[in-house]
Amino acid sequence: MTAASDPDRSSARLARSVLVLAAVLALIGGTGLAAASIVRDHSLGGILGGVFGGFVLALAIMGGAAWVAMGLAKPPKIPDTVGGEAIAADLNEVLAEVERVRLETVEAVNKRAMWRVPLGLVGGVVLAMLAQFTDDPPDVFEMVMIVGFPALLAYWWASAGLSANYTRLYKDKVLPRLAATFGDLNYRDARPPNLGLLKEENVFRKFDASEADDEIFGTYRNLPLNIVELKLTYGSGDNKETTFSGLLVTLDLPRDTGATTAVISDAGAVGNFMDRQKRQHRERVRLEDVVFEKVYEVYGSDQVAARALLNPAFMERLLKLAQLPGFGAPLVLCAGRVLHIAMPRTGLDLFEPPGFRKPAATHAALVALRKDIAAVLAAADAVIDLDHRFEIAQRR
Repeated sequence: MTAASDPDRSSARLARSVLVLAAVLALIGGTGLAAASIVRDHSLGGILGGVFGGFVLALAIMGGAAWVAMGLAKPPKIPDTVGGEAIAADLNEVLAEVERVRLETVEAVNKRAMWRVPLGLVGGVVLAMLAQFTDDPPDVFEMVMIVGFPALLAYWWASAGLSANYTRLYKDKVLPRLAATFGDLNYRDARPPNLGLLKEENVFRKFDASEADDEIFGTYRNLPLNIVELKLTYGSGDNKETTFSGLLVTLDLPRDTGATTAVISDAGAVGNFMDRQKRQHRERVRLEDVVFEKVYEVYGSDQVAARALLNPAFMERLLKLAQLPGFGAPLVLCAGRVLHIAMPRTGLDLFEPPGFRKPAATHAALVALRKDIAAVLAAADAVIDLDHRFEIAQRR
């Protein structure tokens, strides 16, 4: 018996169980709802409405159960590791290990869902029946939502924790190997970066919470490199807003600039005035590039060092960074020999592995993950290319 056959049979049994339980619940729920409606209104309209409502509820329960059963009965595909597929072949051993965990995750989720989803349906049916005795009984659509939402919540209850564990394992096992194909690079669950100086220099103006997700690090084009997927937020509850979401690229430069230079977004007349009041320990650096000055405000501890960094070629290339697919206008902080580039992203989240219902060796997912790393390194290339001195000086 193969490793995949047990989960296949378990999924089929679970699908049959879901349909049987749904049929019982549909009968009880539909009858109960019809009876509750008729008790509430003895008129012909009340009777017909109750029967119709009960029928719709039963139909909704069976429809939802059929959708769940079809998903469960669909057997997990055996990973395709054809030797001609370079990524799958290179990661064959790692993917085999992850696939074993995936099958165990599918089995565990199915066992949990076998009793939690029906429990959610029962709760939904009870709520729908009780709602008939309120001053404003729900219509058909609302009844479907009342019954369906607890069932969906129950499935999330069954799968969320196990799914998160599998996602973390997949990233920890697969992404380091993919990153290494680009050179002396590695991947890890991000370590929260020190944002104190970036906040002090107004590169990140406003945030009170940060989330660091994924991190690529190592040596790239002869320079120590660190790239973190970062999200900054401010406020809480309904007033919570995302103030930055993107990549924080950090390079150790081959030479010490001997100064601190901050290139921050132009905040308009009032915002810029407030920035200057808070930044009296720094001088505003005026540049000759009119286009650049419309987009950015520049402050520094040394006018000469700031202008040496922000030469015309650097400014032109920095403006072009915003034209990279999926990115917005970057922000810069150069402190000594450490260069930070904050690159807002407008696209989807990076480094998202396939879910536990898909084989670990899904080719489309592996290709997408490698493209994500390539996109991040393309951003790093653009940063390094801002000034040829970054790389040339390192090679001397």
